[in-house]
Amino acid sequence: MDLSLFVTIGLIFLVTSIAGYVRSRMTDRCLRSFHRFNVELHKTDGKRVWGRMDLSAGGVEFAFPEREGGDQRLKTTYLLYAGEFKLIQAILRYADRLTEAERRARDADKARSFHPGVVRRLGRRVRNFLSSATDSLRDVLALVVGRVQKLQDRYVAAEGADTLTKLGGNVLTEVSGIHDPLLERHIGLQVVVEVIEGDEIHEHVGIFKEYSAGFIHLLDVQYPHAWTLEVPAEGSLESDHVMAGREGDSLRVTNRGDRPVLIVSLECADTERSIDALVDAGGTVTLALGEGQGKVQLRLQAVRDVDLIVPRSRSAVRHRAERAVVEPESMWDVVFDLGTLIRRRGDDDAVEARLRGELEQAPASAAAAASLGGLLLKKQDLAEAGRWLRVAYNARETLPDGGRRVRMQLRELARRLAQRGVDSAP
Repeated sequence: MDLSLFVTIGLIFLVTSIAGYVRSRMTDRCLRSFHRFNVELHKTDGKRVWGRMDLSAGGVEFAFPEREGGDQRLKTTYLLYAGEFKLIQAILRYADRLTEAERRARDADKARSFHPGVVRRLGRRVRNFLSSATDSLRDVLALVVGRVQKLQDRYVAAEGADTLTKLGGNVLTEVSGIHDPLLERHIGLQVVVEVIEGDEIHEHVGIFKEYSAGFIHLLDVQYPHAWTLEVPAEGSLESDHVMAGREGDSLRVTNRGDRPVLIVSLECADTERSIDALVDAGGTVTLALGEGQGKVQLRLQAVRDVDLIVPRSRSAVRHRAERAVVEPESMWDVVFDLGTLIRRRGDDDAVEARLRGELEQAPASAAAAASLGGLLLKKQDLAEAGRWLRVAYNARETLPDGGRRVRMQLRELARRLAQRGVDSAP
């Protein structure tokens, strides 16, 4: 009986078992930071899921809180498989929704990441070395297996040498992960990350905590949290951030928080119109509705402190940032950034045509000029965007927020013009 056949089968079984065990235990090191925390999943199709995140090698399970009602009385969890990670837009952990235990766990994880002990530093260096030297180590493994096979061919069959080499290389790949020297030097620093959101690129600023093959992890991000508020035809409605109430044919919106709120749009009578008004902390704006309007839907954005995980397929660390001292009025510019269009959309072309038609009829319309200027700024048509934004600013007293949002867009225009000058320099 051929002894080498049994030895080879035994070695293949052993290496396969080790590889299977390693694979079953390995999870994404960015996603591990949110394991057993209450988080909100944002998918690329617009769906949102709130729940306690349970991470495994096969994917993620989100357990709905008991207080959730509706359909979730029967559906207690939401499963996202590893093969569906490409559908992730972002995962958010809200600072103001952390329990005391979660806050302590987050602080401990942050301390381990930015002030690692000797063992943790050594482990990271070994992992980075394995990642950088995987191909070389795989070649060394092939030489060793080949040498052993030649010297001890009675124990290792020639047909099994290639299989052992391949399996050993797979184990090295599983253990090593990914090492990016350019990103490694930015861990613990404040950075600007560009994220593709729909058809636009937006910037988010935060402390760079970790990266993996699939994700980027930021801490302490001031994030523009979007939500919808439905105001009844009579009376008022309060939320954590704003209070909205009807006054005749107008709607008064008051910011109850200590940070600005952006009113994105207003929908009534099945018609949505852009508002794009910034309400300062404690401030109030009045929006005209017209006669006989029923319930109104407001689409708003408020500043929330979050920890953020975004897929690398949709994001990139673009700049190192500094904690610069800024004027109070401009400190929220990056949070409520307009974004940059990365592809033309038919809806935008229709909106642009409608706004140009309105301005032909009323060239001094501040609302139409502000909307057109903002749209052109997204399209990177900076010269014409500046012209219309200045028209809007000159008539700012007719805007709901007195031109606060237009001033923000003019500052963004100045930054883009300056950046274009840098980019075009020889």
